[in-house]
Amino acid sequence: MASYKQLAEYCLPAASVGAAAGLIAGGLAAFVGQPAGWAVVTGLGLGVPLMLFGSGYAVLVALGKVPAGVFAPAAVYWVIAFPLALLVHSVVTAWVITGSPGLPPEPWKFLAFRALVSMGFAIGFLWMQEQIGRFWWPHILDRNQYARRVVEQYTHLATALAARKAATGRRS
Repeated sequence: MASYKQLAEYCLPAASVGAAAGLIAGGLAAFVGQPAGWAVVTGLGLGVPLMLFGSGYAVLVALGKVPAGVFAPAAVYWVIAFPLALLVHSVVTAWVITGSPGLPPEPWKFLAFRALVSMGFAIGFLWMQEQIGRFWWPHILDRNQYARRVVEQYTHLATALAARKAATGRRS
């Protein structure tokens, strides 16, 4: 049975990627001269959905539904999640600015374009989650079954890659 506290603790690196994206979006909005309130809405409107979707991906990895460190599942996940997160951002922003929520013009084209650029976000998300996770997961390894499982997966992957490299006679 899943321990929700352990899952939440394990998901901190993934959630922090979404938080960072929200901070950057809010900071850029402020930088270009948007009022402070709009910048906050921009940051939260993008950051919160990305934190939730990022945590969702981390849960899939933690529960063994998706292998750790493999790009293809991340790409498939984010081709759906990234456009939805940006759609939420668009609706929230329109709601705050105009007073009523609304879809962007031509929502299917909006979603399709965001699906195309989602691969870049998937690469960045996976890289950032792993970079933050490599410091966080060993810290919680003794008390968190999900961190332990994922660190073991990465260790196994590194061992297999080293063995393959040694078998082919390649040097670093």
